[in-house]
Amino acid sequence: MALLSWLDRKVDEPKAGFLSGIDLKYVLDTHHLLKKKLLDEMDGTSTEPLDVATISQDDVCAIGKWLYGEGKTLYGHLPEYETARQVHAELHLCAGEVLAQHQIGNQDHAFALLKTKYRSTSSKNQMEFTRLFKAAKVQP
Repeated sequence: MALLSWLDRKVDEPKAGFLSGIDLKYVLDTHHLLKKKLLDEMDGTSTEPLDVATISQDDVCAIGKWLYGEGKTLYGHLPEYETARQVHAELHLCAGEVLAQHQIGNQDHAFALLKTKYRSTSSKNQMEFTRLFKAAKVQP
């Protein structure tokens, strides 16, 4: 959460957290909400059905669409772009794995994945998107 607090302050600066077509705070908040959706599904309070195949795809969410569209066009030449894209894909695969374990009744394993693998991948996702935004801001 310290990263989100820092971003809240940085976003108040003109264009601090923005690249063409996307906002870094939005990227981080959206994937935090993905975890909440998984938890809601797992505790039975979800208001929307979740599908393993859909949640596992990294090009379906708004961030994925940006990554494979405008983001790739503008920043695909940066090494940080490819790293962020890969980690974003890992995060979605991990979310799918958590959901699949839940749906087949392996609740303990699903929660363990959420607390370990998903948390680690989510942290990497935040870090790599922050690096991408930083690199994109300093490119000529």
